[in-house]
Amino acid sequence: MMSFSFFDVLLMIGITQGLVAVPLLLFARDKRLSNVFLALAILSFCLLFFKILINFTGLARDVPFRYFPNAFELATAPLFYFYVVALTKKGFTWKWKFIKHFIPFIIAQFYAFFIYGSVYTYPTAVIQDEVAHQLYYKLFKEIEDWAIVVSILSYLYLGYRRFIAFQQQVRNSTADSAYPTLSWLRNILVLSIVLWLFLLSNMTLSRLTDLEMHTDLHWKVYFVYIASITYYLSFMAYRQQAPDLDQIYPSELKSANKKASCAETEKLANSFRHLLEQQKIYLEPTLNIRQVAERLDVSQSNFSQVVNTHFDKSFRELINEYRIEDVKEKLLDRQSKVSILSLALESGFNSEASFYRVFKNKTGVSPKEFINQNATTV
Repeated sequence: MMSFSFFDVLLMIGITQGLVAVPLLLFARDKRLSNVFLALAILSFCLLFFKILINFTGLARDVPFRYFPNAFELATAPLFYFYVVALTKKGFTWKWKFIKHFIPFIIAQFYAFFIYGSVYTYPTAVIQDEVAHQLYYKLFKEIEDWAIVVSILSYLYLGYRRFIAFQQQVRNSTADSAYPTLSWLRNILVLSIVLWLFLLSNMTLSRLTDLEMHTDLHWKVYFVYIASITYYLSFMAYRQQAPDLDQIYPSELKSANKKASCAETEKLANSFRHLLEQQKIYLEPTLNIRQVAERLDVSQSNFSQVVNTHFDKSFRELINEYRIEDVKEKLLDRQSKVSILSLALESGFNSEASFYRVFKNKTGVSPKEFINQNATTV
């Protein structure tokens, strides 16, 4: 009777959670293309766990499972990359030219099927191993292993570039200091970087030392880490709201492409300054550039152009400057007994971490240091 270790159970939990999340994402009501890529990426993790379970439970010693065709690890990185692109690029659609990103996976999976078909009819594992050896199985798997490392690193780089571009676009269009999509994508990037470093370390140890002759703990920890990522993604992904890309990216209107005259720019800048100083619109936590453009009755593109050229900073930077000045005034109010965080929330921030980061960046000191420095101010 087959028995399962605690490690096996953890992997099976990851598989179960992933297999629950996949149909939820694929058949979600909003039918987002990004969900399809994420569902397939999670599914690739589940297939990896299945392969690992075959090895660690001893099923790999049985003829039907010894060379089970599963090379989906090479599909994981590009799937996550296309998830990021589909989530952050307005109007993104799948084109068959993108299939080139999956050529390494297609080759590896075709070879896996070829090996499986070549050895399946042989009755013993010894004979299967000999046939696989003659078909350069070990060499191909070594190349495949390093191809996975290169693939993850390459798509991490591409994904990071996409994230930075989207982050800048968000800063140019909204003053929401806790924009959820940015945090979500940042978490995925960080988890992926750790995964890549973990994989590279384990592969290097395996090839330069005899560690695997004594223990496989380093690989078990690595696979448990992937299982935890799968659980996190499966649990959180379905709860993520799609970013409002119409808000983030200005509409491409012909009228918006015409540059405003100096007089028009100055008039628009003064009207915006009035909204900031008299109506204090910066106190609205989720204020975005489209809302302000509608109040000023101008196109979002023209208004964005005015903010960037006249004020020489992004929309978020400008709004945060007003928020910081508002917080500083409240911090200097000796009668105020409320917490620093409460003051920040009153001034339009909706994230504690972003408030402290912006405050330190603008003033060079923390809020408490600012209070102490101005303690003698009358």
